[in-house]
Amino acid sequence: MNKKTKFLKPTLFVEHELIKAIVSGEWSSGHKLPPERELAKLLGVTRPTLREVLQRLARDGWLTIKHGKPTVVNDYKNGGLGILKTLVSFKEVASKSLIKDLLEFRILILPELAKKAILLKSEIILDKLNKAPNINTNSKEFAIFDWDLQILMIKYSQNSIALMLFNDLTDVYHNERVTYFYDKQTKQKSIEYFTKLKDAILNKTNNIEQIVKYTMVESLKIWESENSV
Repeated sequence: MNKKTKFLKPTLFVEHELIKAIVSGEWSSGHKLPPERELAKLLGVTRPTLREVLQRLARDGWLTIKHGKPTVVNDYKNGGLGILKTLVSFKEVASKSLIKDLLEFRILILPELAKKAILLKSEIILDKLNKAPNINTNSKEFAIFDWDLQILMIKYSQNSIALMLFNDLTDVYHNERVTYFYDKQTKQKSIEYFTKLKDAILNKTNNIEQIVKYTMVESLKIWESENSV
């Protein structure tokens, strides 16, 4: 780790630099951090500032701190919501793999949650779909509607864990989907999805899960094609 020019409040700066070192692999799982005095000097901050951040990262699961022993880096992928929230707070460390994992995870849980939400609160979901954007809606507004619909369905599925998880992912989703919806073809596919979902609710069909899953799978395929190396 090289000393960087600070651009945030000291605690945020330190948190950003430490997380970046871990996520980038510079500090892999099991790595022992330098002594506090040395690390604080390297980062250009006071030891109390560094200690505050280390304690916070340890609480979230990034690090293991034991009195009298070096601070050790944990495998952050074994962490929980605290680590996820921190990851998406810094655009620089919110990797493409995180987006891919989100889209894959969405395929696994959203179809069932959407079905449950529509069974419980179909009128609310229908009201939202009646306000769906059109092909000329700008990409930012389109992305906001798309995400708000998903959050609405998760909310009324009454799954509080899924809601907290997806709320934490809001920023990273918006950052990615604004670009995704630049293309009118992707907008058109989503408009078709909104229409199919609306028709399924109005006609009280039992294919909600299939409609949602198909669209989520197609969305992942499009994202992968756009982000392939």
